[in-house]
Amino acid sequence: MNLYRKILNIIAKIATVISMIAVLVMVSFIVMELIRRNIFNRSFRPTIEICGISFLWMAFMGIIPLYNQSGLMRLDFLISRVKGPAYEGMVLLNKLVSLMLGVIMVVAFCAQYPFVSTRFYSTFSTKVPYSVQYFPMAIAGAFMALKALEELIEWLVRNFGKKGKEEQA
Repeated sequence: MNLYRKILNIIAKIATVISMIAVLVMVSFIVMELIRRNIFNRSFRPTIEICGISFLWMAFMGIIPLYNQSGLMRLDFLISRVKGPAYEGMVLLNKLVSLMLGVIMVVAFCAQYPFVSTRFYSTFSTKVPYSVQYFPMAIAGAFMALKALEELIEWLVRNFGKKGKEEQA
């Protein structure tokens, strides 16, 4: 389980770097476009598409480190007020919903792929398929599912592993 956790942490660090690069790309292209339009009275047509792609990469890659460190907004204000079996049930429900959300994100990408892989951006000189902007959703979904699976296994061990050892003794 430690190796699994280390791999997820490495993926989260890579996603952090990708998210920061996406922000840098967005800011650079927006500033470049402002300078080109206001000073040189010209425009770079693919700016909007590049910024849109960068935004989606930033948003979905940004989910990964947040989810890895339990930084996403959750219903902790409800869970923290509950004790005993109700608390454990709410934690389990939270992890199951996270697992399902991650799987749904991957399934949604797979369902969209035949459509978005055959459409291309019109402003790029090379053929860039629309799937470029949807791919980070699949990556984030896969990560969420894998992380939720890890947390579910830990929850099961915490709640049923100790009882099994106590009953055997």
